[in-house]
Amino acid sequence: MLRTGRRNQNCGNRYYNDAFDLMDDMFNNFWGTGLESTSNMRTDVIEEDNAYKLITDLPGFDKSDIGISLKEDILTITASHKDADNKEAEPKYIRRERVKSSFERSFRVENVTADDISAAYENGVLTVTIPKKQPVEPETKKIAIA
Repeated sequence: MLRTGRRNQNCGNRYYNDAFDLMDDMFNNFWGTGLESTSNMRTDVIEEDNAYKLITDLPGFDKSDIGISLKEDILTITASHKDADNKEAEPKYIRRERVKSSFERSFRVENVTADDISAAYENGVLTVTIPKKQPVEPETKKIAIA
């Protein structure tokens, strides 16, 4: 297979196809690619006829690790791994790649209350359903002429 571009010595067999790949890799190495970044809390926003759905991948979390709150039209989803209560039972790691960390992501929503929102968590996928509110048409009042 013929590859073009420059090989990145730090990332194994990765080849750069252009300068932007190289810059992306440099920034990722500088800023880190920790799990706390929003890029790792990937969320799809789907519009349906009567609701919006937020579908977020949160593998490795228990339902009790996830929180959803609504404050001043900001819907916030948080997920945080709980530390083990018994530190004595912690194994001696030779290599640890699965990091226990926290995520947080916020979305602006309008004209909803917390009671309107529903959520389900199954197989590492959180689905939050936000119903659409029908716009309220201002009522036209006729004024009698005296």
